[in-house]
Amino acid sequence: MNVKSKRFGFDLDNTLIDYSHSVQEYCSNNSLEECKSIEELRILLRESDKSGHLWQLAQGWLYTDGLSFAQHMPGASELCAYLKDKNFEIFIVSHKTTHTPIFCGRKPLREIATNWIISGESAPFFLDTGKINFESTRPLKVGRIQKLGLDYFVDDLVEVFQEPGYPRDINSFFLSERQSELTWVRDVPTLCSIREFIENE
Repeated sequence: MNVKSKRFGFDLDNTLIDYSHSVQEYCSNNSLEECKSIEELRILLRESDKSGHLWQLAQGWLYTDGLSFAQHMPGASELCAYLKDKNFEIFIVSHKTTHTPIFCGRKPLREIATNWIISGESAPFFLDTGKINFESTRPLKVGRIQKLGLDYFVDDLVEVFQEPGYPRDINSFFLSERQSELTWVRDVPTLCSIREFIENE
């Protein structure tokens, strides 16, 4: 009798991908006060430019050219290796539009992200690019999570778990040093914490 493989889903940006070095590079190249995270950079740029134009330019660079400075989130490769060893199917479900805005060069965001995934540490786990899913809106992302029938999902944005239709029966992990206050979500400060949870099930 065949046992159905469990399915684990990762968000991509700020979950599998650590942009801290990319942010530091952007700040250095643009003579900005040093920031350690995308969120810090977003706040800094929105304070100086309420229109959001500067932030959009920064975001466009971070998710394209800036990916060359990005790294895998600490513990990502180890968790993927553990899941593969335990015969989990591993997926990526990301909220990402197809291209940057025209004023950012209309660069292919999904293609660039996929190339980063399959050419780095993640390559052994995502050679089947059919396991990499991009959706243009958050509701569509949640719909994809439902369609894939995931047993586990990890994301750095609590808004994903709050989205109407998000399946609360999934083992959900909020990757953050903050707490979500959502009863159906487990708060984890690192990806390594997720392995501990699975092992103790």
